[in-house]
Amino acid sequence: MLKEVQEVKVGGRTRRVHVRPFAWSSRVPLALLVVLSGLFAGCGRGAATATPSQSPDQSAAWMELAPGIRYREGEGRVSLDIAPPLLSEESVRKFAEYAQGRMAQATSEEKAFWEEQLRFVKEQQALWSDEELVVSVLERAFLERIPLPLKEPQRQELRAKLGEIVGQMKRYGPENLPGGGDFQGLPPKLKTSDGGMVVGLDTFPLLVQHLGPQSLFPSCSLAASAMPTTASPGAKAYAFASCSTGSIIWGQVETRTSAKAANDWPPPCYDSGWPTSQCMSVAYGSTGCYSSAWAGYYYQWTDLRIYSSRRSSSNSRCF
Repeated sequence: MLKEVQEVKVGGRTRRVHVRPFAWSSRVPLALLVVLSGLFAGCGRGAATATPSQSPDQSAAWMELAPGIRYREGEGRVSLDIAPPLLSEESVRKFAEYAQGRMAQATSEEKAFWEEQLRFVKEQQALWSDEELVVSVLERAFLERIPLPLKEPQRQELRAKLGEIVGQMKRYGPENLPGGGDFQGLPPKLKTSDGGMVVGLDTFPLLVQHLGPQSLFPSCSLAASAMPTTASPGAKAYAFASCSTGSIIWGQVETRTSAKAANDWPPPCYDSGWPTSQCMSVAYGSTGCYSSAWAGYYYQWTDLRIYSSRRSSSNSRCF
Protein backbone atom coordinates (compact mmCIF):
# COMPACT_ATOMS: atom_id res chain seq x y z
CA MET A 1 0.00 0.00 0.00
CA LEU A 2 1.07 3.57 -0.59
CA LYS A 3 2.40 5.08 2.60
CA GLU A 4 2.63 8.68 1.48
CA VAL A 5 0.98 10.69 -1.28
CA GLN A 6 1.89 14.33 -1.83
CA GLU A 7 0.43 16.94 -4.18
CA VAL A 8 3.08 18.86 -6.11
CA LYS A 9 3.15 21.36 -8.94
CA VAL A 10 4.82 20.15 -12.13
CA GLY A 11 4.79 22.27 -15.25
CA GLY A 12 1.82 24.32 -14.07
CA ARG A 13 -0.39 21.29 -13.35
CA THR A 14 -1.03 19.38 -10.12
CA ARG A 15 0.24 15.80 -10.19
CA ARG A 16 0.65 13.12 -7.56
CA VAL A 17 4.04 12.03 -6.32
CA HIS A 18 3.96 8.58 -4.73
CA VAL A 19 6.75 7.64 -2.34
CA ARG A 20 6.44 3.95 -1.52
CA PRO A 21 8.73 1.86 0.72
CA PHE A 22 9.24 -1.71 -0.45
CA ALA A 23 11.48 -4.70 0.25
CA TRP A 24 14.61 -4.51 -1.87
CA SER A 25 16.94 -7.34 -0.88
CA SER A 26 18.70 -8.71 2.17
CA ARG A 27 21.57 -6.34 1.48
CA VAL A 28 19.41 -3.28 0.83
CA PRO A 29 16.30 -3.64 3.02
CA LEU A 30 14.56 -0.44 2.03
CA ALA A 31 14.34 1.75 -1.03
CA LEU A 32 12.10 4.44 -2.32
CA LEU A 33 10.11 4.26 -5.49
CA VAL A 34 9.25 7.70 -6.79
CA VAL A 35 6.47 7.89 -9.31
CA LEU A 36 5.71 11.15 -11.04
CA SER A 37 2.25 10.51 -12.48
CA GLY A 38 0.72 12.54 -15.29
CA LEU A 39 1.91 14.00 -18.53
CA PHE A 40 4.56 16.68 -18.81
CA ALA A 41 3.02 19.27 -21.10
CA GLY A 42 5.11 21.26 -23.56
CA CYS A 43 8.14 18.98 -23.57
CA GLY A 44 11.25 19.85 -25.52
CA ARG A 45 13.37 22.93 -26.10
CA GLY A 46 11.62 25.73 -27.88
CA ALA A 47 8.27 24.97 -26.27
CA ALA A 48 8.34 28.27 -24.39
CA THR A 49 7.52 30.65 -27.22
CA ALA A 50 5.13 33.19 -25.71
CA THR A 51 6.70 36.64 -25.57
CA PRO A 52 5.30 40.10 -24.86
CA SER A 53 4.90 42.66 -27.62
CA GLN A 54 8.14 44.40 -28.49
CA SER A 55 8.82 48.11 -28.45
CA PRO A 56 10.18 49.63 -31.69
CA ASP A 57 13.88 49.57 -30.81
CA GLN A 58 13.78 46.02 -29.45
CA SER A 59 14.15 44.78 -33.01
CA ALA A 60 17.70 46.19 -33.07
CA ALA A 61 20.50 43.64 -33.10
CA TRP A 62 22.23 42.68 -29.87
CA MET A 63 25.85 43.84 -29.59
CA GLU A 64 28.32 41.47 -27.91
CA LEU A 65 30.36 43.21 -25.23
CA ALA A 66 32.22 40.21 -23.78
CA PRO A 67 31.71 36.47 -23.29
CA GLY A 68 28.23 36.00 -21.80
CA ILE A 69 27.20 39.68 -22.12
CA ARG A 70 25.23 41.38 -24.87
CA TYR A 71 23.64 44.83 -24.87
CA ARG A 72 21.23 46.93 -26.91
CA GLU A 73 21.05 50.71 -26.61
CA GLY A 74 18.51 53.37 -27.50
CA GLU A 75 17.96 57.01 -26.56
CA GLY A 76 17.76 57.03 -22.77
CA ARG A 77 17.47 53.24 -22.75
CA VAL A 78 19.63 50.16 -22.47
CA SER A 79 18.91 46.41 -22.36
CA LEU A 80 21.26 43.66 -21.18
CA ASP A 81 21.31 39.94 -21.95
CA ILE A 82 23.58 38.00 -19.58
CA ALA A 83 24.45 34.29 -19.69
CA PRO A 84 26.26 33.68 -16.36
CA PRO A 85 27.75 30.26 -17.31
CA LEU A 86 29.76 31.98 -20.06
CA LEU A 87 31.13 34.80 -17.90
CA SER A 88 34.91 35.06 -17.55
CA GLU A 89 37.36 37.42 -15.91
CA GLU A 90 37.50 39.24 -19.23
CA SER A 91 33.71 39.64 -19.06
CA VAL A 92 33.91 41.21 -15.61
CA ARG A 93 36.68 43.60 -16.68
CA LYS A 94 34.98 44.75 -19.88
CA PHE A 95 31.58 45.10 -18.24
CA ALA A 96 33.07 47.11 -15.38
CA GLU A 97 34.55 49.54 -17.91
CA TYR A 98 31.25 49.73 -19.79
CA ALA A 99 29.18 50.25 -16.62
CA GLN A 100 31.52 52.88 -15.21
CA GLY A 101 31.30 54.80 -18.47
CA ARG A 102 27.51 54.76 -18.27
CA MET A 103 27.55 55.81 -14.60
CA ALA A 104 29.73 58.87 -15.27
CA GLN A 105 26.74 60.97 -16.35
CA ALA A 106 23.92 58.88 -14.88
CA THR A 107 21.04 59.92 -12.66
CA SER A 108 20.84 58.39 -9.19
CA GLU A 109 18.39 55.72 -10.42
CA GLU A 110 20.53 54.88 -13.43
CA LYS A 111 23.64 54.68 -11.26
CA ALA A 112 21.87 52.25 -8.89
CA PHE A 113 20.87 50.14 -11.93
CA TRP A 114 24.45 49.90 -13.19
CA GLU A 115 25.84 49.19 -9.72
CA GLU A 116 23.38 46.30 -9.40
CA GLN A 117 24.28 44.95 -12.85
CA LEU A 118 27.99 45.09 -12.08
CA ARG A 119 27.48 43.37 -8.74
CA PHE A 120 25.43 40.66 -10.46
CA VAL A 121 28.09 40.00 -13.11
CA LYS A 122 30.87 39.78 -10.51
CA GLU A 123 28.88 37.47 -8.21
CA GLN A 124 27.70 35.12 -10.95
CA GLN A 125 31.15 34.88 -12.54
CA ALA A 126 32.60 33.92 -9.15
CA LEU A 127 29.84 31.34 -8.51
CA TRP A 128 30.13 29.64 -11.92
CA SER A 129 33.92 29.58 -11.56
CA ASP A 130 33.41 27.30 -8.54
CA GLU A 131 32.10 24.26 -10.42
CA GLU A 132 31.92 22.12 -7.26
CA LEU A 133 29.58 24.69 -5.73
CA VAL A 134 27.31 24.68 -8.78
CA VAL A 135 27.27 20.87 -8.73
CA SER A 136 26.25 20.92 -5.06
CA VAL A 137 23.36 23.28 -5.79
CA LEU A 138 22.14 21.07 -8.65
CA GLU A 139 22.59 17.90 -6.56
CA ARG A 140 20.41 19.36 -3.83
CA ALA A 141 17.72 20.29 -6.36
CA PHE A 142 17.86 16.78 -7.85
CA LEU A 143 17.49 15.01 -4.51
CA GLU A 144 14.61 17.28 -3.49
CA ARG A 145 12.67 16.21 -6.58
CA ILE A 146 13.76 12.56 -6.52
CA PRO A 147 14.38 11.67 -2.83
CA LEU A 148 16.04 8.28 -3.18
CA PRO A 149 18.25 7.01 -0.30
CA LEU A 150 21.47 7.04 -2.30
CA LYS A 151 24.68 5.54 -0.99
CA GLU A 152 27.99 7.32 -1.45
CA PRO A 153 28.99 5.58 -4.73
CA GLN A 154 25.62 6.52 -6.24
CA ARG A 155 25.95 10.12 -5.11
CA GLN A 156 29.41 10.29 -6.61
CA GLU A 157 28.00 8.92 -9.87
CA LEU A 158 25.34 11.63 -9.81
CA ARG A 159 27.86 14.38 -9.01
CA ALA A 160 30.11 13.25 -11.84
CA LYS A 161 27.23 13.53 -14.31
CA LEU A 162 26.23 16.93 -12.93
CA GLY A 163 29.84 18.03 -13.30
CA GLU A 164 29.68 17.11 -16.99
CA ILE A 165 26.48 19.16 -17.34
CA VAL A 166 28.07 22.19 -15.67
CA GLY A 167 31.01 21.88 -18.06
CA GLN A 168 28.65 21.84 -21.05
CA MET A 169 26.78 24.88 -19.72
CA LYS A 170 30.06 26.79 -19.47
CA ARG A 171 31.13 25.65 -22.93
CA TYR A 172 27.92 26.23 -24.90
CA GLY A 173 25.82 28.63 -22.80
CA PRO A 174 22.07 28.26 -22.14
CA GLU A 175 20.97 29.04 -25.72
CA ASN A 176 23.14 26.54 -27.58
CA LEU A 177 22.91 23.37 -25.51
CA PRO A 178 23.23 19.97 -27.22
CA GLY A 179 20.01 18.00 -27.57
CA GLY A 180 18.77 15.13 -25.41
CA GLY A 181 18.31 14.60 -21.70
CA ASP A 182 14.77 15.91 -21.40
CA PHE A 183 11.66 14.14 -20.10
CA GLN A 184 10.35 13.28 -23.55
CA GLY A 185 13.41 11.15 -24.33
CA LEU A 186 13.34 9.07 -21.12
CA PRO A 187 14.16 5.37 -21.60
CA PRO A 188 11.03 3.12 -21.52
CA LYS A 189 12.07 1.58 -18.19
CA LEU A 190 11.69 5.01 -16.57
CA LYS A 191 8.22 5.71 -17.92
CA THR A 192 4.84 4.75 -16.54
CA SER A 193 1.84 3.73 -18.63
CA ASP A 194 0.12 7.07 -17.96
CA GLY A 195 3.08 9.07 -19.25
CA GLY A 196 4.76 9.76 -15.92
CA MET A 197 8.21 8.83 -14.64
CA VAL A 198 9.21 6.04 -12.25
CA VAL A 199 12.66 5.62 -10.74
CA GLY A 200 14.04 3.42 -7.96
CA LEU A 201 17.49 2.39 -6.80
CA ASP A 202 17.55 -0.32 -9.48
CA THR A 203 16.88 2.14 -12.32
CA PHE A 204 18.80 5.08 -10.86
CA PRO A 205 21.96 4.38 -12.96
CA LEU A 206 19.79 4.46 -16.09
CA LEU A 207 18.40 7.85 -15.10
CA VAL A 208 21.87 9.26 -14.44
CA GLN A 209 23.05 7.98 -17.81
CA HIS A 210 20.12 9.79 -19.48
CA LEU A 211 20.78 13.15 -17.80
CA GLY A 212 22.00 16.06 -19.92
CA PRO A 213 21.95 19.88 -19.76
CA GLN A 214 18.30 19.96 -20.83
CA SER A 215 17.41 17.75 -17.84
CA LEU A 216 18.05 20.73 -15.55
CA PHE A 217 18.19 23.79 -17.81
CA PRO A 218 15.00 24.06 -19.89
CA SER A 219 14.44 26.32 -22.86
CA CYS A 220 13.30 29.66 -21.42
CA SER A 221 11.90 32.74 -23.12
CA LEU A 222 12.93 35.87 -21.17
CA ALA A 223 11.89 39.44 -21.91
CA ALA A 224 12.64 42.63 -19.98
CA SER A 225 11.69 46.00 -21.42
CA ALA A 226 11.72 49.51 -19.94
CA MET A 227 10.49 52.44 -22.01
CA PRO A 228 8.49 55.68 -22.01
CA THR A 229 4.69 55.46 -22.06
CA THR A 230 2.92 56.24 -25.33
CA ALA A 231 -0.55 57.60 -24.54
CA SER A 232 0.78 60.33 -22.23
CA PRO A 233 4.18 61.21 -20.69
CA GLY A 234 5.55 58.68 -18.24
CA ALA A 235 7.60 55.50 -17.90
CA LYS A 236 6.71 51.82 -17.95
CA ALA A 237 8.40 48.43 -17.62
CA TYR A 238 7.43 44.88 -18.48
CA ALA A 239 9.13 41.59 -17.61
CA PHE A 240 8.13 38.10 -18.69
CA ALA A 241 9.63 34.64 -18.23
CA SER A 242 8.33 31.31 -19.52
CA CYS A 243 10.14 27.96 -19.64
CA SER A 244 9.34 24.68 -21.34
CA THR A 245 8.29 21.95 -18.91
CA GLY A 246 10.28 19.13 -20.45
CA SER A 247 13.13 19.20 -17.93
CA ILE A 248 13.39 16.47 -15.30
CA ILE A 249 14.62 18.86 -12.59
CA TRP A 250 13.82 22.56 -12.60
CA GLY A 251 14.57 25.76 -10.74
CA GLN A 252 12.54 28.98 -10.76
CA VAL A 253 11.86 31.95 -12.99
CA GLU A 254 11.53 35.47 -11.65
CA THR A 255 10.49 38.90 -12.89
CA ARG A 256 10.82 42.35 -11.39
CA THR A 257 9.75 45.82 -12.56
CA SER A 258 9.63 49.38 -11.22
CA ALA A 259 8.54 52.76 -12.57
CA LYS A 260 8.37 56.36 -11.35
CA ALA A 261 7.47 59.74 -12.83
CA ALA A 262 6.99 63.12 -11.13
CA ASN A 263 4.92 62.37 -8.00
CA ASP A 264 3.70 58.99 -9.28
CA TRP A 265 5.74 56.31 -7.49
CA PRO A 266 3.84 53.01 -7.56
CA PRO A 267 5.30 50.08 -5.57
CA PRO A 268 7.65 47.81 -7.52
CA CYS A 269 6.46 44.41 -8.75
CA TYR A 270 8.23 41.13 -8.01
CA ASP A 271 7.13 37.62 -8.93
CA SER A 272 8.80 34.21 -8.94
CA GLY A 273 7.66 30.64 -9.54
CA TRP A 274 7.50 27.94 -12.21
CA PRO A 275 7.18 27.73 -15.20
CA THR A 276 6.08 31.34 -15.84
CA SER A 277 6.45 34.73 -14.20
CA GLN A 278 5.26 38.19 -15.20
CA CYS A 279 5.48 41.76 -13.87
CA MET A 280 4.47 45.20 -15.13
CA SER A 281 4.87 48.72 -13.73
CA VAL A 282 3.73 52.11 -15.10
CA ALA A 283 3.92 55.71 -13.85
CA TYR A 284 2.68 58.93 -15.44
CA GLY A 285 4.33 62.34 -15.37
CA SER A 286 6.46 64.59 -17.55
CA THR A 287 9.50 64.89 -15.26
CA GLY A 288 11.77 62.58 -13.26
CA CYS A 289 10.89 59.49 -15.27
CA TYR A 290 12.61 56.17 -14.72
CA SER A 291 11.69 52.51 -15.19
CA SER A 292 13.52 49.18 -15.01
CA ALA A 293 12.81 45.50 -15.68
CA TRP A 294 14.45 42.16 -14.91
CA ALA A 295 13.76 38.50 -15.81
CA GLY A 296 15.81 35.38 -15.06
CA TYR A 297 16.01 31.61 -14.44
CA TYR A 298 17.88 30.32 -11.39
CA TYR A 299 18.50 27.61 -8.79
CA GLN A 300 18.68 28.62 -5.14
CA TRP A 301 20.55 27.11 -2.20
CA THR A 302 20.27 28.97 1.14
CA ASP A 303 21.12 32.58 0.19
CA LEU A 304 22.89 31.67 -3.07
CA ARG A 305 21.22 31.99 -6.45
CA ILE A 306 22.84 30.35 -9.46
CA TYR A 307 21.45 31.95 -12.62
CA SER A 308 21.73 30.40 -16.07
CA SER A 309 20.20 33.36 -17.93
CA ARG A 310 18.96 36.85 -17.19
CA ARG A 311 17.74 39.93 -19.03
CA SER A 312 17.35 43.48 -17.71
CA SER A 313 16.44 46.91 -19.04
CA SER A 314 16.57 50.54 -17.93
CA ASN A 315 14.81 53.69 -19.21
CA SER A 316 15.09 57.35 -18.20
CA ARG A 317 12.78 58.97 -20.77
CA CYS A 318 9.26 60.37 -20.29
CA PHE A 319 8.50 60.72 -24.02
